Amino acid sequence: MIDNNQNLTEIERENAALRRRVAELEGAQAKLEALCSVSTAFIAFFDRNGVVLEMFPTLVIPAEMARHARGRHLTSVVRDDYIERCAEVIRESLAKQTVLSIEYPITLRDRQLWIQAACKPFTEDSVLWVGRDVTAQRHLASAQAELRDFQALVDSAPDGVCMASEEGAIFYANQAFRAMTGHGDGTLGMRLSDLYVEEQDALSGIVQRCFERGSWQGTLGLDQRDGGTLPCQVSMVALAGEAGRPPALATIARDLTPLREAELERLALQEQVIQAQQATLRELSTPLVPLAEGVVAMPLIGALDSARAQQAMEKLLDGIVQHQFHTAILDVTGVKDVDAESADALLRIARAARLLGAKLVLTGIGPDTAQTLVDLDVDLESITTHSTLQSGIAHALAPRPARRAARAQRRASS
Repeated sequence: MIDNNQNLTEIERENAALRRRVAELEGAQAKLEALCSVSTAFIAFFDRNGVVLEMFPTLVIPAEMARHARGRHLTSVVRDDYIERCAEVIRESLAKQTVLSIEYPITLRDRQLWIQAACKPFTEDSVLWVGRDVTAQRHLASAQAELRDFQALVDSAPDGVCMASEEGAIFYANQAFRAMTGHGDGTLGMRLSDLYVEEQDALSGIVQRCFERGSWQGTLGLDQRDGGTLPCQVSMVALAGEAGRPPALATIARDLTPLREAELERLALQEQVIQAQQATLRELSTPLVPLAEGVVAMPLIGALDSARAQQAMEKLLDGIVQHQFHTAILDVTGVKDVDAESADALLRIARAARLLGAKLVLTGIGPDTAQTLVDLDVDLESITTHSTLQSGIAHALAPRPARRAARAQRRASS
């Protein structure tokens, strides 16, 4: 009887101990569930094949989803190209009995998220998988990388870039802009009105219009430290304040000096080409045509103004001196509108030729030209005239006695 009582007492003690142990486990389970319920992590147990053994409800995993996850494979949420990577992490973690980590994308409620997970061996055939959403951090890192690339691009840009507050105080300037102003790092803190050569009211109006319309473009002078002024093509863009930041103004300044120098060089080259063309045309429009020893012809075409007459005279006189011409035929068949200036030019050419010992034969005198010369009372006594170039050439090439007889006959008939 005593032995039975002792056995009952022992069983009661063991039951009491079991009840305490169950209570402790239930308490621990409750604490774990409470901790999981306020966690933003994804917490689950996987077997070595990637099948969910248990998933805990958390702030990001509803209780219903956690219940339905049991027995499902990680292929149900993990993107196809990352399934084998996750499975390999589970196998390696169990094989090496070590904690491993991995980042992988999942699709959750029609959204793609990036999860950073830690895989820890739990039993011989299961692992604890704790993941957290790092989508925002990845986006932030990507944005920061893009910002660094953009800043590197702006810093190395050949155009000057600066950013100023709404009041015009410069708080950023790239290397090109600092070099353009000549102030270097001292450019920071200066005001746009300190640098851009423009009346204060006009520049304020430009800034105001930029904020009203969003942008402005035009030409401004950039005041340099050495006292010079750099002509610039300036583009201004208003930046609206976001996320608590105040509005700002971005300006891009392009030095117009190389363009203007290139334009001046182009204009100078164009002027040289024009002058060369004009010289060539003048050369072609006043040709000297040797006809025989001592005889030359110069046909004139077009208008005979003072510059043209001076050129013709210089060329004819040079030819007379160089080639010892004794007779020069000046053909005006192609000269239009012989006026007083043209007639005076012909007389000057004749007198200059006579001073050098040559005689001038004027050919191509038509009715209109003859009437003009008569009306102007031009003295042509010292000039031999013929109506056509052919007759003038025949006269110039005739033997001298024949020419004297022809002159005598003309005097007698007059």
